[in-house]
Amino acid sequence: MPDDVGGAGSYTNLATRLGEAGFYVERFRGNDDLWDMAETRFKAADQLTDLLIGWSKAELGRQPGYGQLHEFLDAHFRQDLKNASCYCWEGQLINGRQTNAAEEFAVRFGQYLYERGYFKLSEVPNLAVMLSDGDSKTGRQWVRRLVARKMGVPDNAAIPVWLNFLSDDAATEKSFTNYFAHTEFYRAKVREWKRERKSKPKAKPPDPESISGDLFLQLMGIDFNLLGDTADHLTVKLALPSEPLHSNGQWNEEDKEVVWKSDLQTRTDTNHLPISCYANWATADEGFQRAHLGKVAFHGDDLVKYCLWRRSLDGPRGAEWDAFLTGLHPEPDLVARVSAFRFTGEDSLATNGVSSAYPRGLFEDVLK
Repeated sequence: MPDDVGGAGSYTNLATRLGEAGFYVERFRGNDDLWDMAETRFKAADQLTDLLIGWSKAELGRQPGYGQLHEFLDAHFRQDLKNASCYCWEGQLINGRQTNAAEEFAVRFGQYLYERGYFKLSEVPNLAVMLSDGDSKTGRQWVRRLVARKMGVPDNAAIPVWLNFLSDDAATEKSFTNYFAHTEFYRAKVREWKRERKSKPKAKPPDPESISGDLFLQLMGIDFNLLGDTADHLTVKLALPSEPLHSNGQWNEEDKEVVWKSDLQTRTDTNHLPISCYANWATADEGFQRAHLGKVAFHGDDLVKYCLWRRSLDGPRGAEWDAFLTGLHPEPDLVARVSAFRFTGEDSLATNGVSSAYPRGLFEDVLK
């Protein structure tokens, strides 16, 4: 495990007369500000959409049907791009928890795109080949047909020649670069590079392709500055007297340990949730319970509930309850005695949250 994993958490034992409950929670690195991550992705989606609108207007603004394309990009495509980001982020989140996560993500998002008119069923075979074989020619043909369709060109008509700038990679890159180099977005990146060059003289000037690529990776929730880094690996072991009641780790019965193992993102990664480890356990004081309740009545989740309640009492109320508890014996009227218990002055203190109703209910349930 790395020396610095950025762990933040707690380990707590709540000891009582009936036993104790323990809680362990810790997170490692990552970012747990969901709104910040969503805002970053959505900002990238808006920036990419604005760039596409500006580029399309420069190339197609005078062509018939451009108004329809502009409306599609500004409204539908903008929203769909944000939804694509959410789908991708959800896929990353569950990838380590479900063996078919990637497949389910592809099906879900494919259905989303189909319902919004990004492809027709007749195009599925070619698109499947494109995705599996990386056929860029098929991909460019699909993009040109989609743009033509959004500009009102029927599918049985030839693709207009004014979409030839999308016919091959070189033409598309030249067209986009010529547009992008004159945008305020790019000029701002150049100004930023000039400021940084004073402290980083070897820094390379920004190029349109890498900037737009960075925006896309931001949109999908990928830390593009850290691509290629090998993730650290995290291993956490927690020794316990018995298997935990609740945990997202693996219990090792032989070593009496809960074990967590996971890949760990780099320290500066702000696009992924933290790795979280948690465990909750309870250990009954069997001798005390048999002596005063006649059996081990409180264990598991019931003991956890009791320990949480008992540790919520202030000093005087805690002492009063403990005195009552130690005075109990396994006699026929045990349940009746518990049911009759009230804290001193409880009626007048009820408005302050001091009530014996909760523990009486716990005892009545386990002593049936």
